[in-house]
Amino acid sequence: MKLLFNEFIKDYKKITTWIYMLIMFAIIAAYGYFQKSYFKENFDPLKIMTSITTIAAAVGGVFTLIMLANNLSQEYSKGTVKFLYTRPKSRSAILTAKIALGFINYIIFFVLGIAFDFALKYYVFFNKKIGLNQLNKTLEEGYFGRTVAKQLIITSLTELATMIFFIAMVVLLCVVFKTQILSLVLVMVSLLGMSIIQAITGWAVTKWSWAKYHMFDVPLFSKYYESEATRNLVKEIFKFDNANALIIMLVAYSAVFFIISYIINARRDITID
Repeated sequence: MKLLFNEFIKDYKKITTWIYMLIMFAIIAAYGYFQKSYFKENFDPLKIMTSITTIAAAVGGVFTLIMLANNLSQEYSKGTVKFLYTRPKSRSAILTAKIALGFINYIIFFVLGIAFDFALKYYVFFNKKIGLNQLNKTLEEGYFGRTVAKQLIITSLTELATMIFFIAMVVLLCVVFKTQILSLVLVMVSLLGMSIIQAITGWAVTKWSWAKYHMFDVPLFSKYYESEATRNLVKEIFKFDNANALIIMLVAYSAVFFIISYIINARRDITID
C-alpha cells in the first residue's frame, strides 16, 4: 500500500498530469458546446444525461493509458529502475503498484470528467433543463427499456471492463520495449489503428469466421451493451451473436498479457551500477 501511495504522490506532482486533466476538461467543454448546437432544435434531456459518461470515458481513458505508459517505460529510459529494484520490494510488487495506479487514475479522470461535464451542461449549456431528477426516467426505444441511471451504470461498468484489457496491452508493450518514446508511439498507434483494424475485420469475417477473434475486437464488448443499435452492429458486422465470446476474449487476452508482462519483468536483467 505504501508503494502504491508513493507512486500516486509521484504521479500527481507531475505538471503533465494536471495538463492532461485540463486538456480533458477542454475537450469535454467543446463536446458540450457541440451538443448544445445539436440539441437546439430537438432537445432531449435524457439523451444528454446518458452522454455524460461517454466523453469522460474516452478521453480520460486515453490520458490514463499515456500516463501508465510513461510511468512504466520512463523507469527504464531514465535508469531509475535500478534504484527501484534496490528497495526491499519485489519486482512484481512494483509492477502491481503501477498497474493499480493505472486503474485509480482512470477512475479519478472518469469521475472528474463526469462531474465537470454534468456541471457544465447543467449550469452553462442547458440552463438547468437537465438534472438528477431524470435518472429514474425510462429512455426511449433503442436502449433495452433502461432508465437513465441503469444506462449510465451499465456503460460505465463495461467501459471499466474494457479498460482492463487496454491496461494489460499497454503494460505488455512497455515491459517488452522499455523505451519511453517507442512505447508511447506503439500505444497511440494501437489505439488509433484499432478502428481501422475493426473495419478490415468486418470484411474479413465474411470470408473467415475465425478472423473476429483477434485482440482489437475486444472493445466491442462495451458496444454490445451500449444500445440496441450498437449491439446489432456487433452482431451483423462482426458476427458476435452474443457477448460470451467477447467476455472470454477480454478475460483471456488480459490474463495472457499480464502473465507475460510479469514473467518478462521478473526475468529481465538489470545492471545496477
